Amino acid sequence: MNLKWLDDYLALIETGTFSAAAEKRHVSQPAFSRRIQLLEEWLSVKLVDREHKPVRFTPIATEYEAAFRSLGARIYEFRATLKADSTQSPGLVIATLHSLATAHIPAFLAQMRELDSDQRFRIRSENHEEGVALLVSGRADILITYEDPQTSNGLPPQLASSCPLGDDALVLVASSKLCASEDFLNPDKPLPLLCFPPDSFFGKSVRSYALPELMRDRLVSVQYVSEFSLGLREMALIDQGAAWLPRALIAQDLKQGALCELPSVGRSVPLRIVAYFANNGGKSLQDLMARLVLAQDTACANPAVTP
Repeated sequence: MNLKWLDDYLALIETGTFSAAAEKRHVSQPAFSRRIQLLEEWLSVKLVDREHKPVRFTPIATEYEAAFRSLGARIYEFRATLKADSTQSPGLVIATLHSLATAHIPAFLAQMRELDSDQRFRIRSENHEEGVALLVSGRADILITYEDPQTSNGLPPQLASSCPLGDDALVLVASSKLCASEDFLNPDKPLPLLCFPPDSFFGKSVRSYALPELMRDRLVSVQYVSEFSLGLREMALIDQGAAWLPRALIAQDLKQGALCELPSVGRSVPLRIVAYFANNGGKSLQDLMARLVLAQDTACANPAVTP
């Protein structure tokens, strides 16, 4: 297939007429019509019902219009990526948890670019286990993850060096509307709960540190299970139950009162945000980590003073 045929078809979708589409594509109308026919022949599917004027697309064409648009965008995006990679260094791959990709990575990247303005970075958002696997296998140079007091991170110390970045916590929260419900706070009523899977990193943390105590005091009713913090957050915001979520992720929700912490119902799980740098990443990566550690130490020694 010639890529210009796809561009022609997308122009036809946008303009709605062969004449306007041909003008947009800077070809004669007969040549344009022929290229649409060639696309149809290549696909073995009729896209345009030429017996009707103005242009009427066939049902199969209408059904897959979004797919045609997406295909064109992906092809050009792929071409741009290849072109960029052929002329620039591949950069450092940073693997991180889904929740940290939203709440922490933008600030971390800004700090990294201050330390090395010429360095390029690529972000891979994964769960904890996959992030560890990427670093161990050499497919990631840096892993940004959470640690808790009781759950192992699964990283052999000879493979990576760590740099603490800050503290966070999994806090039990629910929507303000749910917190105002008498049944929700009634210890004799089951507590609707939104949970991480038991075998996920956050699931293990909650189950080893906070959930047993809650279940000794209260019956629970699991309403929803997801390994994605953002998914649990959305369910909590629409009053579906209580959930343990990273405080940094929901800071704005707490500030606006959309979510409320429930310390009297369930204890929080202390977390530490840590960056792991692969030991086999070469001198430049180790130098970058050394500068980050120095910056962290300087920040701790000289905290900002708030008037």
